[in-house]
Formats: sequence, C-alpha cells, structure tokens
Amino acid sequence: MTKIANALAAYATAANPFAGAEAADKPEAAGGPDFASMLKDAAKVAVGSIKEADRASASAIAGKADIREVVAAVSNAELTLETVVAVRDKVINAYNEIMRMPI
Repeated sequence: MTKIANALAAYATAANPFAGAEAADKPEAAGGPDFASMLKDAAKVAVGSIKEADRASASAIAGKADIREVVAAVSNAELTLETVVAVRDKVINAYNEIMRMPI
C-alpha cells in the first residue's frame, strides 16, 4: 500500500502546478520528480500490483491463501491496469492533438 500512496502523492504534486511557484525558477532546486521518473514509478507500482495478484492466485491454487486476499489482490491489479490504460489513452490523445496543430 505504501507504493500506491507514494504514487498518489507524486501525482498530487504534479497535478498542482502552483504548489512550488518559487522553485519553478530553479528546476534543479525544485527537488520534485520529473515527468519521466513519475511515469517510471507508476509503472513499477503497476507491475508490483500485478505480481502481487499473481502470487496471491498461486497461493490460492496451492490452498495457502484466503479467497478474500486473492479477490482483493486481483481487484487491485485490475484497477491498476485500467488506470494505466486510461493514462495511455490520454497521452496518445494529447500527442494526436499536438500533431494536428498548425505550424
């Protein structure tokens, strides 16, 4: 859960462009994550969520896990995947809009 909380905190920081207006003049002093590292962290969280669901499913097959834990892990992985797909779609739409701009 900590990884998800960190990803959400990074997203909230990136979503508020006026939070560090003074630090915006000095990008190296801002200390915040850049867009590429934010995406990298989000991808790591997504992969970790899917691996967790896989481990829970394997434990359930072996009879070592509670079905509620498996359902929670799979639901979390499904939500993460839907979020990744939504972000991907938004990025593609933004790219297409930029390509349509007249020069």
